[in-house]
Amino acid sequence: MKDFVRAYAHVGLYIKDVERSKKYYSEILGFTCVCEFTNDTGDKLAFMKSNELIIELIQHKVWMDRRDGLFDHIAMRVDDIEAVSAMLKEKGVEFEDDIYFETRVFDNGVKYQAFRGPDGEHLEIYQVM
Repeated sequence: MKDFVRAYAHVGLYIKDVERSKKYYSEILGFTCVCEFTNDTGDKLAFMKSNELIIELIQHKVWMDRRDGLFDHIAMRVDDIEAVSAMLKEKGVEFEDDIYFETRVFDNGVKYQAFRGPDGEHLEIYQVM
C-alpha cells in the first residue's frame, strides 16, 4: 500500500492557556477556530484553521510537561514572505532574525523567518521560491 497517507491532517500543540492561544492564532496569524470543546477528562481543545493548515491547541486540566514526540517548529507557507513579515511586525510579532534565504532546499530554495508563539512555541513563515 504505497502512498497510503492521503494528506496532512493536523498538528497537536500543548499550550498553557487555550483562550490566550486562540486569541493569538486568530488575531495575529489569521486562523479561525473551527471547533472547540472540553473533553471528558477536563482538557480544553480548540482546532484553529488557516486554509489547509489545522493546529489543535490542547490545554490539559493540569499542565504536564509532555514528551510524546519532539518537533522543532511549525512552518506556515505564505506567498509573499516580505509582506507577511511586515504585517506581523505591525501586529507586534518579534522575529528572531531577518528573512533567511536557503538555496539548498527544493529546486529554487526557500525564504523563512522564525518567531515564537504565546507559550514559546517555535513558529516560522516559509515561502518556496
